[in-house]
Amino acid sequence: MEFIIEFCNGKINPKWDAFVNEANGDLLQTSAWASYENNYFGWNAVRFYFKNEETIVAGFQITIINDELVGNIGIIRSGPCFKLKTPELMSLVVSEMRNSIKTLNLSYLMVTPDYNEHDLIPFLKNEKFESKFAYLPPFRIQSTYKCTLFLDLSLSTDDLLKQMNSMRRDGIRKGLKNPFKVKTGDRDDLKVFYDLYDFTVKNHKYTDPITKKTIDYYPTMESYDEVCKIWDALAPYGWVKLFLGTVEDEIICGEMAFPFGGIFHCKRWGWNLKYGKYRISDVIQWEMIQWAKENGYKYYDFCEIDIKVAEAYRSSDPVLETLKTTDFHGPTMFKLQFGGDIIKYPGLYVCYSDKTKQLIETSGEELIHLLKSYKDYFWAKKNFFRNHNSLIS
Repeated sequence: MEFIIEFCNGKINPKWDAFVNEANGDLLQTSAWASYENNYFGWNAVRFYFKNEETIVAGFQITIINDELVGNIGIIRSGPCFKLKTPELMSLVVSEMRNSIKTLNLSYLMVTPDYNEHDLIPFLKNEKFESKFAYLPPFRIQSTYKCTLFLDLSLSTDDLLKQMNSMRRDGIRKGLKNPFKVKTGDRDDLKVFYDLYDFTVKNHKYTDPITKKTIDYYPTMESYDEVCKIWDALAPYGWVKLFLGTVEDEIICGEMAFPFGGIFHCKRWGWNLKYGKYRISDVIQWEMIQWAKENGYKYYDFCEIDIKVAEAYRSSDPVLETLKTTDFHGPTMFKLQFGGDIIKYPGLYVCYSDKTKQLIETSGEELIHLLKSYKDYFWAKKNFFRNHNSLIS
């Protein structure tokens, strides 16, 4: 089978986005998402796609970030995407990914394959991709979690309820009897939602997964302006939804979700802690599950669970006290009680340019010390601007 490789650097590419959606790919691989990042951060994106005759059968989108310390960085998030999967095509795609380092003058290329691309790892290793070296930028967009939880929405409503922990099931049944209602929102509701989201994030302390330092903000939290730009980029396609929980017309909680590629992704949650006795967390999740099922989505993605807590819980091992103090212990336990399948991600891989590889091999501890300091500086600067309501870097 012959394949034609095409290159695209256009801002919006509907044909590419349709391919990613049909291939059950991730929103991060779309030109719509790239246009938001270009508008807000000034990042550029390029696409390489592989066609058989006139049909796109595989491809990847690279986000290019110019970092003040290391130069041009490429990152492929939740990619590459495939509608056709053969060893020949997978090898060709990964080879082109490596070639792009030279073509695009990158210091290195990072790749985070999607949840269903574990069989890509041997091809990555064959092309000299390796597990990520600690402290490498970009810090802003790297995922720190390793697994998620999927609900199979082909199950009947009764079966979805049966697979839940009795606490969640009881919470839904009791909560539905309370004067708590769930509705969908629009752009005019974003400020109310963001204030709830901001309150929830600032109500917690977080631990940096590498430095182990406690920080008073979630590293990848967006600004209000950023949330608005995400909405503007995705809402025309129906790829972002806002669900709001109300009591007597007061909005007390909300969830921003991203339905795309056959999967309903729950991403951003905010709650002012009112009316906890109404079991609002159970009810709003159940209402969103029902919405996703009724609208034809295949899976419901809870979007982040702690892998160690999840493995201990599902193996019936006692959850150690040390795990109970981790940032995501509570949210992970809550999500796991809905049942479903634990989905592990393949991980993050990186391939270096020859020059960068030589620098890493010769600089040793000196480079590690520099990158540690650079990471601390990056988050300190970001937190300073957030706290003073200035521009987010």
